[in-house]
Amino acid sequence: TTALTSGTYYAAIKDATSLCESALRLEVAVIVTDPGTPSLVTAGTQNFCQSTLPTFASIQLNESNIVWYTALTGGTLIPSTTALTSGT
Repeated sequence: TTALTSGTYYAAIKDATSLCESALRLEVAVIVTDPGTPSLVTAGTQNFCQSTLPTFASIQLNESNIVWYTALTGGTLIPSTTALTSGT
């Protein structure tokens, strides 16, 4: 549960029955990156007509591959095909 940070880590195999670990460890180089925060194409509120059946994919952002959640941290993943309703 420890947050992963960039660095070198070493992995061993632990036998579930005997609890013995492998004699050799695998060196793993980890690089954690943050792609930044998405931004709206036009700042402010975006308005959509209900008759066009807008989804989360309808929101215009400057970036691609956006992932939506129900909360600022944690939360539940929202599929981009989910219908939009008014709110945050």
